[in-house]
Amino acid sequence: MNILLVEDSDEVSCITIEYLHELGHQAVAVASAENALEELKTAVFDAVMTDIRLPGMSGIELAKALVKSHPKLPVILASGYGAVNVEFLMGEKLRTVLMLPKPYDLPELERTLHEAAAIARGV
Repeated sequence: MNILLVEDSDEVSCITIEYLHELGHQAVAVASAENALEELKTAVFDAVMTDIRLPGMSGIELAKALVKSHPKLPVILASGYGAVNVEFLMGEKLRTVLMLPKPYDLPELERTLHEAAAIARGV
């Protein structure tokens, strides 16, 4: 998969990119939701993985914008607050939005990416 990573922490971004490459995926990292929206204008991604807390537009706001502008694009919300319910965060149940509690390990990331790939395929 080609994944757009939205993460403002350089350390977390580097580790996540390493994980994604180890799992055989390609990734582009940006530090803000605004940069992600710009990137999506010129490139095609199979999924977006975003931190919830970002400077400026939050990851939740980004996810809501992507559900409207890219309704079939899987969005993975990574949260340092543990296992938070997507429906609670988004205000509704959305099939294309997944949660990934931080800190996550390689197997958890791989499982979530398999779910995202299934969503992208329309399964």
